Amino acid sequence: MQAASSPVERMLEGRGLFLSVERSDAAEVVYVCVDDGLPGGYPVGYVISSRTGTWSAYARVRPGRIFTTDEISSGLESVDEAVRAVVAHARYDDVLTA
Repeated sequence: MQAASSPVERMLEGRGLFLSVERSDAAEVVYVCVDDGLPGGYPVGYVISSRTGTWSAYARVRPGRIFTTDEISSGLESVDEAVRAVVAHARYDDVLTA
């Protein structure tokens, strides 16, 4: 995975979010998590790499469906672009107050 650029890291920190990475032979998955004080945080979305080198973004966008994510974008050129898409769409305000 390309390291998240400083602007993306600052954006995540400013919103109380962080990244968690899982790698396998098939794909790389980067979770966008709320820093809720618990180990591992609470995932509000994720981005996944494809074999073509592009990224797809999935986010929690439906209120009340805390374990449901929807594909919000695909064919993204970079992990930074995909993470920004997740942050732009993810609903996590209700997680922080739960």
